[in-house]
Amino acid sequence: MSQLLQKIANSTFLIVDDQQFLCSVLADLMRGFGAYNSHQAKNGAHAIEMMGSVKPDIIFTDLNMKPVNGFELTHWIRRSPESPDREVPIIMLTGNSDLDTIHKARDFGVTEMLIKPVVPKQVLARLHTVLLEPRKFISEKIYVGPCRRRNNDENYKGAKRRACDPMQIQATTEVAAKAAENIRSLVFSLVSTITKIDLTNTTHLQQFTTSIVKMKKLAIKSDNANVAKAIMSLETCMQSLKHDKAIPLTLLRDHLECIVVLSGTVGENETASRELIANLRSSVTSISTNTKVA
Repeated sequence: MSQLLQKIANSTFLIVDDQQFLCSVLADLMRGFGAYNSHQAKNGAHAIEMMGSVKPDIIFTDLNMKPVNGFELTHWIRRSPESPDREVPIIMLTGNSDLDTIHKARDFGVTEMLIKPVVPKQVLARLHTVLLEPRKFISEKIYVGPCRRRNNDENYKGAKRRACDPMQIQATTEVAAKAAENIRSLVFSLVSTITKIDLTNTTHLQQFTTSIVKMKKLAIKSDNANVAKAIMSLETCMQSLKHDKAIPLTLLRDHLECIVVLSGTVGENETASRELIANLRSSVTSISTNTKVA
């Protein structure tokens, strides 16, 4: 076992997210890395209650939660006299990749950022940085947290300065390729049967929903954020159906075809991929708006 995986296996994790599904997915991912000591909190307030008893070595926290969000949780951990461990590494999960959010997280004392939807290679890379390349901890009046300046090795000019063990990257890449293949197989099966599906039938609806859940789990392993976004958009459609909204089968088919395309283009033509996602979201929004008006 590599040094990184050994450290992961020996660590206690606290996963903080108001979406139970995402907590479970991340906990499953940690188990895949050999870490079986993971605890889950439903929001920042719950995490504060658990800190003393759990004593986590690493915290994964979502940003947007109520009543205590990720920034507020980080502030309490870093500055409260009641915090049991001001220096615990905090990895923040968010769907916001804008510079303002990143800079704000840094200034609150967040150790690392993960942009949703998370994929194994990204999680492994952040854990590598936290466990094997920890930054000096700063405790001053104006700032408490890991040093905001990252060390640069002037003798190394490679493109993957923060990449972890090449063998681990290869392993996660192979898992991602297999997951993408399984997603395509599942989608092809749904495309071939979608014209026969009666989504007013509870059994058919449940079968379709179960397939989406399978795709979501595969998307976590696929290392393709755009596939995950398309699947989430498809899930939004299905949730609308559960609330008796009229979602046309053509829109569901568009989602499935988009997922097939995106699952085979990881890292390629990012602009085109984003346009596909934007078009899907626009269609879903349009249908939902028209339904409300009707």
